Amino acid sequence: MRLLLDENISEHRRAARLKSAGHDLVVDGSVGLLSVTDPRVLAWAICERRATMTHDHEDFTDLHDLILAAGGHHPGILIVRDDGDPRHRMSAQAIATALARLQASGTSLPDHLHVLNHWQ
Repeated sequence: MRLLLDENISEHRRAARLKSAGHDLVVDGSVGLLSVTDPRVLAWAICERRATMTHDHEDFTDLHDLILAAGGHHPGILIVRDDGDPRHRMSAQAIATALARLQASGTSLPDHLHVLNHWQ
């Protein structure tokens, strides 16, 4: 899967685990997207045809809704919810497993927003 990891989810261990699982990923800081706005992050991902993975549920849900309401498209948004409860946090391995389950399900990724916590 072609992924862009938003800065709030791009820790080295997670990126390494996802790469070892066979994902083609880019960390936002490596392409000049560190500290830019969420709309700019998503615009870059759309141009590069990469799904965006983020912890930023509210902003990316709004962007997803806006794009679809305007008749536009995006390559997919993957949310990892982190509500502050350590029991709900997903490890790098849990995220890789959730991605594998999402892919194996045949569920469409383009123009959809998926909460990976539901795929554990």
